[in-house]
Amino acid sequence: MRYTPFLIVPLLSACSFSFMKFDNDPLVQATYATNATKSSVIAAGGKPDSEMNVPEINGTCINYTLKKDAETMPFYVAFDKNGNRKHYGYISCQQARAKGVFSQ
Repeated sequence: MRYTPFLIVPLLSACSFSFMKFDNDPLVQATYATNATKSSVIAAGGKPDSEMNVPEINGTCINYTLKKDAETMPFYVAFDKNGNRKHYGYISCQQARAKGVFSQ
């Protein structure tokens, strides 16, 4: 039992590192901006992989696949009807809906 932290810490570090690897991506940086909008996010990230309507927030959600070296990571950004950023994360729009993110 006393060795448990030695096993858990490397696993947590590996997970954190995967997400942090993409934090400097222009799309992610544009999404993190205080007044991020759909147009500013698309300007930074280009054409999204897909887009879906999100009735729960009366808006839309766009999916991207981030790429760095040989690694890829899904990334979604959801917007209200005015195009203002509401939610985002390192999962897809479909996964965010399944987790209930849009209902919060």
